[in-house]
Amino acid sequence: MATIAMTTVSEARAIANEWLMSHLPDRFASGVPECDQTRSEWRIPVWLSYPQLPPLGPVGELMVEALNGKVTSHTSIDDMKNRALKLYEHHCEQIEAPLL
Repeated sequence: MATIAMTTVSEARAIANEWLMSHLPDRFASGVPECDQTRSEWRIPVWLSYPQLPPLGPVGELMVEALNGKVTSHTSIDDMKNRALKLYEHHCEQIEAPLL
């Protein structure tokens, strides 16, 4: 039986955030990873977020291989941007409200 070196939740999330920073503008952040043991991968939701606000909603997901930490698949960047734009438009007043 082979041993799989499972990446920790923190490592999987850090890998996802690094990938997001190099492929998308700020305001995209990883959610809490879930381990898919049947595929030996982490499924990591991608959220639209703004400072001082709770995450506005999911825009996609990444799959990170547990053995080597590589991103194996993801929601298309265009799809994530389009979903983020819809969330932004829906929450525009909340996002642009002055901080009190």
